[in-house]
Amino acid sequence: MLKRLDDPDADLLPGLRAGSEAALRALVERRMPTIHRLAYRLLGDAFEAEDVCQETFVKFWQAASGWRSGEAKVLTWLCRVATHDCYDRLRRKRPDLPGDLSDRADDRMGAETGMARSQRWDALQAAMMRLPERQRAALSFCYDHALSQREAAKAMNIGEKAYESLLVRGRRTLKTMMQEDDHV
Repeated sequence: MLKRLDDPDADLLPGLRAGSEAALRALVERRMPTIHRLAYRLLGDAFEAEDVCQETFVKFWQAASGWRSGEAKVLTWLCRVATHDCYDRLRRKRPDLPGDLSDRADDRMGAETGMARSQRWDALQAAMMRLPERQRAALSFCYDHALSQREAAKAMNIGEKAYESLLVRGRRTLKTMMQEDDHV
């Protein structure tokens, strides 16, 4: 017996199946921030993350007419496609390009506090990029609150226990890296 999923994007499915561009725009507006955040966390490059988003939504648009409700949530499918696209890009090992080049000062805090936060954030991002791909993906799903553990495990195509194990190992490794970086 197939368990019925409560999909928050179910309201858009009839329009998406019918090829409605308005429904696609609504889905993109609703889910683009989550998919972009996921891709950025995995790739560490805002421009690459934008490309992943575009490709993910194009793939969904092409598959929408045959979408079968109840098998997966739309967000789960989008995250799975984006994650696999990111893995493919990471495997190709392109030369390092600068990531997000927006170095805007935060006017709400002093320069020293802002610089310290910025340096800590940069160190965290660098440590995240040194994590194995699957640990990085698990942490991204967890801390971006995009999906529940069950949905994240499904998006990664692994069991819930394996997902929890990736989270534990990822957190431990990240903590160790951050502590080592503080002593260097």
